[in-house]
Amino acid sequence: MTQHRGSSFGLETTGVSRRTVLKGSLYGLAAAAFGGSLLSACAAGGGSGSAAGAAGGPAVALPTYLEPLKPTPTLAGTAKGVMDVYDAFPLDGPRTVSETVGDGSDFEFLVMTYGQPAPPVQENAYWQALNEELNLNIKPVLVPFADFPTKFPAMVAGDDLPDVVSVPVSMNVSRLPELARTQFTDLSDHLSGDAVLKYPNLAGIQEYAWRNGVLGGRIYGVPKSDPVFGGQMYTKTDLFQAAGVSEHPKDYAELVETLKAVTNAKAGVYALASPITDFMLQMNGLPNKWQKNSDGSFTSHYEHAGFVPAIEQMATLYKDGYFHPDTATMDKTQRDSLFRSSRLAMTYDGNRAFGIIAEDRELTFGMMGSFGADGGNPTYWTGGGAYAITMLKKTDDAAEIDRFLRVMNWLAAPFGSKESFVQAYGKEGENYTLQDGVPILTERGQREQDLGFAYIAGGAQVLCDPQGAPGVDAAIHAWQSSVIPYLTDNPAQHLYSTVHNSKGSSLEQGMTDAITAVFLGRQPASSLEAAVAKWKKNGGDKIAAEYAEDAA
Repeated sequence: MTQHRGSSFGLETTGVSRRTVLKGSLYGLAAAAFGGSLLSACAAGGGSGSAAGAAGGPAVALPTYLEPLKPTPTLAGTAKGVMDVYDAFPLDGPRTVSETVGDGSDFEFLVMTYGQPAPPVQENAYWQALNEELNLNIKPVLVPFADFPTKFPAMVAGDDLPDVVSVPVSMNVSRLPELARTQFTDLSDHLSGDAVLKYPNLAGIQEYAWRNGVLGGRIYGVPKSDPVFGGQMYTKTDLFQAAGVSEHPKDYAELVETLKAVTNAKAGVYALASPITDFMLQMNGLPNKWQKNSDGSFTSHYEHAGFVPAIEQMATLYKDGYFHPDTATMDKTQRDSLFRSSRLAMTYDGNRAFGIIAEDRELTFGMMGSFGADGGNPTYWTGGGAYAITMLKKTDDAAEIDRFLRVMNWLAAPFGSKESFVQAYGKEGENYTLQDGVPILTERGQREQDLGFAYIAGGAQVLCDPQGAPGVDAAIHAWQSSVIPYLTDNPAQHLYSTVHNSKGSSLEQGMTDAITAVFLGRQPASSLEAAVAKWKKNGGDKIAAEYAEDAA
């Protein structure tokens, strides 16, 4: 790992690619706000709605967990969520699936993507390798990130969904338990308890990930596990070095001095270029969206005494000129460009958003440690534990259900296995070459992988990026280890509220608009009190009551 003055988690890396964006999304990239009647971004509410109460009966047992076999890591992870680090992918890993998976038929699946579509199958060696391995004709229905909020509801309404559908957990699909019950196959009898052992790689998916696939007390979705880590603050190390300040302030006062030092408006250099609401709330010790009280009731973080002061702090930072003047209209691509060109000193993004592939090798950056506003301990919000859940359209055909689960089982093969290697690298000579015994993706190999297929089912992920920035995995491992003591779960993550599911998007958009107005100086911080009161009256109090009822 390349160490830099003032940075405990510093390294060098550069560039971005479609694969970086897609892969980074799986490690905590914050979801944009969505509208629409069926689909919206899940903001301050619970998760996918795993409550038994939604179906009026007890929830089935989660799948039995079977520890997957794995090679010895270079740096070991922890049971609390720090990821294992490997220097390279083993070349001689065992097969975990001995039987033929498919029957030569089509396997059509819907998945959300972040990049440009891969080349068609006749020109795509990676796609051909997957077809051969699975004995299937894989037919992805790729829906771009920006189009998913309108495309998915339209496909539901038009009864136009393919047989297999992958839905990102960050999406709040309206009436999802009811939709699952009417449109998708109940997999409980095949996956609950020891039944999952027929598909041993699915048994290797962690319990916290499986909770996302339980809807109305029944198992409908197979999860793609996600690390517990969400957002983090990246720092442009050269700008911090030039300013002579540390990338690791210890409290809010030191943060202010740091922002002042790295901002040079005359040179077009600014500290930040997007609201950092979650960062500020965590710094001030607010609960992760919801707090469960000793009497069993739930209280939103909007009602916390530190909420308004934290937003006021952020507004002051904007007023004092530490944010880029185009912050209100700037998108992620523009922010990333400014960060890479040393015109932006800091950017808040998902865990592993930078430095993980071949193009990312020369940009110097660090990862700011978490801290409390008063110099004490911070809180660090965990996520939902899964990137997506994948469901099968409603069928009673036992053979079709078994084929679906065999495919999911193959996809869930653990790191180090032959199946996992094929997913990661494809065909030798076309998708990857060996350099000193290390598989290295070719440019073609990177371009051909944007099928979304590898991101719809699977267990624990690892840190293994031999093509990325030197030391990137060790640096991320160190950063993850540093925040473990401060992990704070959302107690409502897997509870179900009909009001949140139907009105959560509009309620959260109202709060986002109110926060933005204060942040940009259009409204005083005191206006947030009225916004919170409106949020409570229009559904927030009802959501809290439904969570309490569901948790009882």
